[in-house]
Amino acid sequence: MTEDKKRKEWIAYCKRACLNEPFPVHLYGLECGAKTRKGTPCKQRAIYSSGRCKLHGGLSTGPRTAEGKRKAALNGFKVGVHEAHESL
Repeated sequence: MTEDKKRKEWIAYCKRACLNEPFPVHLYGLECGAKTRKGTPCKQRAIYSSGRCKLHGGLSTGPRTAEGKRKAALNGFKVGVHEAHESL
């Protein structure tokens, strides 16, 4: 089975993981596989449900458009949001 087919099966398994299925043994050791800057495949084994590691498709890098940046800047001014140490 190719790495691409394994990755597709990994993504499908993650979508239905709440069904308490046993983990497929042939997916152990699945690597990220994304192309690095050096041109070699990434060898990270800690991958998200997207089938990629945190460096190649994990967490968001923030807003890109002017409207998105404006909305993100307004998050600090929401009413009812308290700082963790405000009461101290």
